[in-house]
Amino acid sequence: MKIGVFGNGWWKEACGARSIDAIEFPTASAADGNQYAADLGARLGSGAGLVHQFQAEPVDFLLDNSGTGLSFVSGVADGSSLKPAHEEVGRVLISHFIDPLVTAFQGLDWSVVWQSLKSTTWIKAVWDTAQVAELQRFGIPNVMHLPMAAPNRAYRIEPIDPSSQAQVVSFVGAQNTIFFSAQTQVPTSPLFAGTLAHAVRADLPQRSFLEVFYDMHKLADPVLDGDTVKTQIQKTATYFSAKMYFNAALCVKNRDRFIIFLKRQLGDKFHLIGPGWDRAYGLAAMPRITSNEGYFNHFREVAINLNFVNGNAETGLNMRHFEITAAGGFMLCYEHPELASHFEIGKECATFHDEADLLKKIDYYLANPDQRLTIAQAGQQRTLTEHLYSHRLDRLLQMIEPPKLPVTYSKTNPWDDIRAAVPEPDVVLDCGANIGQTASTFRNLFPTANIYSFEPVGELFEKLQERCKELDVHPVKKAVSDRDGMGTIHLTAGPESNSLLGFQSGNPCAKWTRVVGNESVELCTLDRWCEENKIDHQRVDLVKLDVQGAELKALHGAQRVLKTATAVYLEVSFVSIYKNCPLFGEIDSFMKSHGYDRRALYPSDQPHNWGDALYVKA
Repeated sequence: MKIGVFGNGWWKEACGARSIDAIEFPTASAADGNQYAADLGARLGSGAGLVHQFQAEPVDFLLDNSGTGLSFVSGVADGSSLKPAHEEVGRVLISHFIDPLVTAFQGLDWSVVWQSLKSTTWIKAVWDTAQVAELQRFGIPNVMHLPMAAPNRAYRIEPIDPSSQAQVVSFVGAQNTIFFSAQTQVPTSPLFAGTLAHAVRADLPQRSFLEVFYDMHKLADPVLDGDTVKTQIQKTATYFSAKMYFNAALCVKNRDRFIIFLKRQLGDKFHLIGPGWDRAYGLAAMPRITSNEGYFNHFREVAINLNFVNGNAETGLNMRHFEITAAGGFMLCYEHPELASHFEIGKECATFHDEADLLKKIDYYLANPDQRLTIAQAGQQRTLTEHLYSHRLDRLLQMIEPPKLPVTYSKTNPWDDIRAAVPEPDVVLDCGANIGQTASTFRNLFPTANIYSFEPVGELFEKLQERCKELDVHPVKKAVSDRDGMGTIHLTAGPESNSLLGFQSGNPCAKWTRVVGNESVELCTLDRWCEENKIDHQRVDLVKLDVQGAELKALHGAQRVLKTATAVYLEVSFVSIYKNCPLFGEIDSFMKSHGYDRRALYPSDQPHNWGDALYVKA
């Protein structure tokens, strides 16, 4: 395998760690060398270079940092339209965004960026789950969550002698938030949205800016599938403009406040390293560390390394979380939403939650070097085994070359197979009926059957009722599950994706499974429902389950029905489309343990994600 990379960054070293050839391709930049400021002319130039180089040395796919590999060729002879260069050479481009889109593409007009984002061969891997949800909400395809990591390099792993460490607290990083600078004129229009979002998050810290802006306070109309491209561009530009102050204030909340506080509380015992602090806040700081070796050694040479996430991320971790721990340094960091997903807090890193707690933790860990070093060693072990860029590359390779499915799809028609297995059913239970699509098929297949269609969502049930009158089918306003009572169904962007299970961030069907509301619904087990409606379970010949990840719940609630039912036709997942969604293997084992043979597996329009299976009583 060969992977095309842009610039000599950490992806090249990650490829080397996996014995994969990394071929460098040209990267566009502005005159000052800033790749984020590369304009259209520069990206057209790098696009021509990419196409020329690819012809001489083709690669399997392209991989960049923050969209630096996005380049263009003229789409038509007069150059009036654009075509992404990766589409010209017929390869997938993966961009790992470690900054927001508006930062990464500051040199391009937003209309160019927006239309490029619609490319279905461009995978947008984003380090921050809040921004993953944001892009999915805008209808951008192929968005996934991919955290940052530590670069692949030779790290020192020998134990640290605490007596060799400077007994100081250190923070390494530049001050780059100019929103509050006295010399900077900023528009007032985004101040309200950002202030409102921070006010809400003071009481509801789990709420994202996106949720406050669109769902709670409805400050603007969201992007809709039916909007024109021009309207979508205007709506998203308005959203990002409104978010500008929120990001700047988030930087003060997450980082700058603590640096100002420590510099004035601890003085020279707090080593602040990096440019910009004097300009912004009048704080004296040491010059930046210029060599990589000196940078990683520094984390081992000081007693406590502080880490703060700036305002670009609502939930995600920055690269410093992984660099400090990879180097073997002790990390004390501000509590952050995604931290516990990557490190065991208290054992692999330490956290604080306000200024008083920060001073308390500094005093404690300076006075307890053995505990500090134990945490540092555990953090290093965790990062070197799970959080290097080679580990992130492994995940991308699995996506580009998905593992083979454990079964082979059938080439037969499912309706023909169902009719062959159940020629003349008495009772058919159609669970997850939506507005009656499958009920109509069942009525055509089985003119004399008693068909009961279950649909819990009120708006859909009203349409189902009308359809059932025409079809002579019995509508049932319930959700089948493993218990009776009341429950909550999550209403999703795709009305056929409503589910009793929660949203799984980063799932491949997020465009449709994104939660837009909730509804209280009545739950039932199929066993109890049959009993209450005087239907002998032995009369049930066919059960169809399309309940969006809750199929196993429904099966557990149908133990008596499954003793005698002839066939079960249900949806199965190969990836976690919903939170805690049982996968195919679990469903298959359950059905086999209840005396069913798998007759066939049928592909969906996303065959690597989900399909339909037919089980027939042995």
